[in-house]
Amino acid sequence: MPRVGVVSGAVAAGLVAAGAAATAQATAQHSRVVAAVQRRLEDTTYQRLGDLGTIDTLSVLPLVDRGVQRPGLRGEPGVSYLVRAGSEVLLFDTGLNLFGRSHSALVDNAEALGVDLAQIPAVVLSHRHDDHVGGVRARRAGSFAFSGDPVEPPGLLAYAPMPLTHRSAEVRVTTRATVLAPGIALLPPLPAALFWDGTPVLEQALVVNVRGVGLVLVSGCGHPGATAMLNLAQAVLDIPLHGVIGGLHLPVRPWPRHLPQALTGSPRPPWRPLSDPDIDLAVARLRAAGVSLVAVSGHDSTPYTMSRFAAAFGAGFREVQVGDEIRVEGR
Repeated sequence: MPRVGVVSGAVAAGLVAAGAAATAQATAQHSRVVAAVQRRLEDTTYQRLGDLGTIDTLSVLPLVDRGVQRPGLRGEPGVSYLVRAGSEVLLFDTGLNLFGRSHSALVDNAEALGVDLAQIPAVVLSHRHDDHVGGVRARRAGSFAFSGDPVEPPGLLAYAPMPLTHRSAEVRVTTRATVLAPGIALLPPLPAALFWDGTPVLEQALVVNVRGVGLVLVSGCGHPGATAMLNLAQAVLDIPLHGVIGGLHLPVRPWPRHLPQALTGSPRPPWRPLSDPDIDLAVARLRAAGVSLVAVSGHDSTPYTMSRFAAAFGAGFREVQVGDEIRVEGR
């Protein structure tokens, strides 16, 4: 009978070999996806929107994010924001709900904050990742969910950058810049190449034009990067940028809480993690665009990243927290 040490060594060697093979395969696959994304970006010409119109007041109330404003609210590493733009109301993403509970963070936080989810007329899904469509079960079903129970209101409109199905909602697939209402639009979906994904991730952002102030861009994860998102906004709309709210996916110095975001959502191999130059690039692009409000989600950006943005933007910086409403008033 082989000694335990010999068996253990053989098992360890087998695991190392399997891991090396999987990493090599992922590396080759990632190179192909990066090339495909680059070709798509180079070959795509985005149609400009004409007169978008304006709204007088924008309110973004985070219902799901990692940080919370006060006790009694639940944090989780996902995103869901209640957006009130003038007279229009919509939900942006539906959170994580990791264990598929009927009382999801979205449901519980909405109740605690006096938000009636049954009155939501529309939802925008930024992209099809667990932490934005309501969990792994919803994502695997090619759908989205507010909770583990079917609580989505009848007649709900859903805007997604990829085909989804839903038992009661009408899903509209976004392929180009789309005006939802005067002053409110979806930007065309942008592709992003993530290291462990075999196909490009399509992600869309919401923009709202506040009268006399300019555009506010609402982002889910920000996988395409701040530069690509701002370039797209300026290519589609000839309107000054005022603010960015949401995810920028900069899990720099991720240990320990942001390690999953750093590994699974990275645009680069694990041995080339996102770092300070990536923050510098995002800060420089935001400054070049004249952005004065930068509200960053902690679901995929670390406390270190937050400290860097706070130092860069001072009073213009906000950390997105559940229950902490962000308002932009027209002039």
